[in-house]
Amino acid sequence: MTSRGRATVASISAIGFAAFIWLVGPISAVGSGEGPPPVSAASPLLGATEDENGPTRAPEFLLERPPITRAALDLPVTGESPGEPVGMSPGRLFEKIPAPTGQEFTVEYTLDADLMRQVFRTLKNGRVDLGNVIVMDPNNGHVLAYASTDAKRFPPTRSYPAASLVKVITAAAALDRAPETARLPCRYRGSPYRLTKSRLDPPDRGNEVTLRKALATSNNQCFAQLAVHAVGVAPLIEAIGRFGWLNAPAPAHAPGEADPGEDRYDVGRLGCGLSGCRITPLHAAQLAASLVHGELVAPRWIERVWSPDGRELALPPEAPRREVISQELTSELRTMLVDTTRSGTARRAFRKRNGRPLLGDIRVAGKTGSLSGKDPDGRYEWFIGVAPAENPQIAIATVVVNGPLYWRTSSQIAADVLQRIFCEKGRCDVAKAERFGRPAPATKMARVDPTRSGKARP
Repeated sequence: MTSRGRATVASISAIGFAAFIWLVGPISAVGSGEGPPPVSAASPLLGATEDENGPTRAPEFLLERPPITRAALDLPVTGESPGEPVGMSPGRLFEKIPAPTGQEFTVEYTLDADLMRQVFRTLKNGRVDLGNVIVMDPNNGHVLAYASTDAKRFPPTRSYPAASLVKVITAAAALDRAPETARLPCRYRGSPYRLTKSRLDPPDRGNEVTLRKALATSNNQCFAQLAVHAVGVAPLIEAIGRFGWLNAPAPAHAPGEADPGEDRYDVGRLGCGLSGCRITPLHAAQLAASLVHGELVAPRWIERVWSPDGRELALPPEAPRREVISQELTSELRTMLVDTTRSGTARRAFRKRNGRPLLGDIRVAGKTGSLSGKDPDGRYEWFIGVAPAENPQIAIATVVVNGPLYWRTSSQIAADVLQRIFCEKGRCDVAKAERFGRPAPATKMARVDPTRSGKARP
């Protein structure tokens, strides 16, 4: 990375590293009996606010841990143990966590037990060696699934090359700052994926595509041109930061990085995803969730916490949401991104062998990304998406690292997970997603004519 214009943050702090140790530690089973064990005489609990009855707020060491993630399918589930605190939600995962003083707190997660098992089965059936999958409710930020095939070799808390996912932010910034320029047809020559310094400027003659087509096919030349001519270096970095990529998305997760480099070629490469940007899988899930209401949604994975004597403890208030893009442009972007799964880079993943849509009438707005990287070595393949596209209730982010020989792409893993969420016995129904949370408020998608470059029509 260069020093000029650098927008980067240090790696995980000592607290984050300590929290990561919890990620790979054992999950203790919920005890049997009539209720939680009585509180014992001990020193004040780390990070907890106390009154005469003990702690009143959840201690910090619990809040600074990442979600549990296991490849095993025998996770503890609420409703299966007589020792659980009263009021725990059916189907949620929970954990008994010892405090440094030796006492045990009970944590109920927003993670859905059945969905977690389904995700891990998908990863196992796809023979994915290194992969992370995050499923969120984009309307309240609840993390419904947080799965990693190997939390030591490929931890979901670290940052990795963002690849073409950054094209979503570049498109949003271009549509916001220079809508007339962004909606003009893009002209390019040769392979749309090959970028050179001479191809930063539109050629006099060549192929032409709309922004919608360029986004669906992940055209590097078109998005490098957008970054250089329609957005600019400072606004691009500002947009990346506005979407939350320069901060840690949640406790125990690394911040993202964005480096604009030294010249316009570096800016073009940043804007199309060829270099300069790193994110965690949770950043990717946040980006997907922002395509619902145009707001940055803070991920949450702790539903409730009980003290050792069975009292429910207060959690910090939810972080206020802030708008990152207007609702009109959010709707337009979702409309464009449907083409990714219908005719673009993820079309094969979302179709059956007979060519029919995998999810029936349910449309998915998505974006793929692919870029070679190190530590671990391999081809980093991303997919983000929201479904159903018209009124999203599920946001998903997947990333896998593939070598020369592999069986499933990131898009295929995401498609399989969404099929398990929405479909049963060959029939797909939007209502099936409602079992994971409250239904999404109605949203409005702009009707965009793919043959025109003008503004969206409501």
